[in-house]
Amino acid sequence: METLTILEFYVSPDGSVYYKKPGQESRRLTKFNNDIINPLYDKIKHRFPESFAVLAKVYKRDKYKMVERFVRCNFGEHDLLTQDIENDILHFEEVRCPLRGICEHEGVICKPKSMINLSKCEREIADLYIEGLTFTKIAERLGKNAQTVKVQLMRIKKKCGVSHCRDIIRVLRLKNY
Repeated sequence: METLTILEFYVSPDGSVYYKKPGQESRRLTKFNNDIINPLYDKIKHRFPESFAVLAKVYKRDKYKMVERFVRCNFGEHDLLTQDIENDILHFEEVRCPLRGICEHEGVICKPKSMINLSKCEREIADLYIEGLTFTKIAERLGKNAQTVKVQLMRIKKKCGVSHCRDIIRVLRLKNY
C-alpha cells in the first residue's frame, strides 16, 4: 500500500477540491492525480470498508469520484494548524455541510467509523503501549514472551495502517480507542 506523507485539502468556493503539499502551490485534484487518488482509495477500502461499500455503490467504483467525495466530506475545510494527512495518518475535520444532521451517509462517508479491530489481547497490549511501556516491559507485566508481544505490536501496527510503531499511539488516540 502506497503511503501519503503530508497533504492539506480544501474545497474552493466554486466547489472544486484542491490539495497542497508542503513547499508547493495548491493544485486542483483531478482524476490524473494517481499519486494521491490510488493510496487514498486503498486507505478508504482497508480502513473504512463500510464507507468504501457505499461510495463504490454511489459512484460505480469510479476511484476519482469516490476519493473526491470522501475528501469533501472529511477534509474540505482549509485548516492551517493540522495537515489532513500526515505520515499516513488521516486527521478528519468537522466539515461545514448544509446536509449535516439529515444526510443519509453521515457516519458512513463523512465521519466514518474506523475498522481497527483489535483482539482482546491486542487491545491489552495497545493500552500498555499507549501508557509508554516498551514491548519488553509489556511482556514482563503480562507474563508473556517478549517476542510474542513484539509480533502482536507488529500486527497492531498493520491494523492501524501505520509504518512505525510510535504512530500506533497517535492513531489509537485519534480514534478514541
